[in-house]
Amino acid sequence: MSSVSLQQALARTLREHRQRLGWSQERLASTAGLDRSYVGDIERGAVSPTLQTLEKLSAALGIPASELIRIDQAS
Repeated sequence: MSSVSLQQALARTLREHRQRLGWSQERLASTAGLDRSYVGDIERGAVSPTLQTLEKLSAALGIPASELIRIDQAS
């Protein structure tokens, strides 16, 4: 099993997808209907989002929710 926690994987993957789109945290938050500071908290791994929040983020990014919590074997 990987030494990377699910929360850390989510933080990293969310940031990577957001940056790949060239979006700010504010744009992602607005698109997902969330507060910008909450998105920042998620990206820092400071909070664990609910399943509903994962759905909002994945829909905003146009990816499956499972992609946000993927843990690579190389991590």
